[in-house]
Amino acid sequence: MLDTELKVVNLGIDIFYNALKLQDVKVVQVDWKPSQKLDKESEEILSKIL
Repeated sequence: MLDTELKVVNLGIDIFYNALKLQDVKVVQVDWKPSQKLDKESEEILSKIL
């Protein structure tokens, strides 16, 4: 389907990383979590999607 090899940087969610590894995708896991204190704009965005 793709003409080039898929390369992924995964931020935080281990299950995505593991699923990609199982499919032999080149993937790097970054242990990332949002800061505890969010700015007003980020709080509004998250409140809409959560």
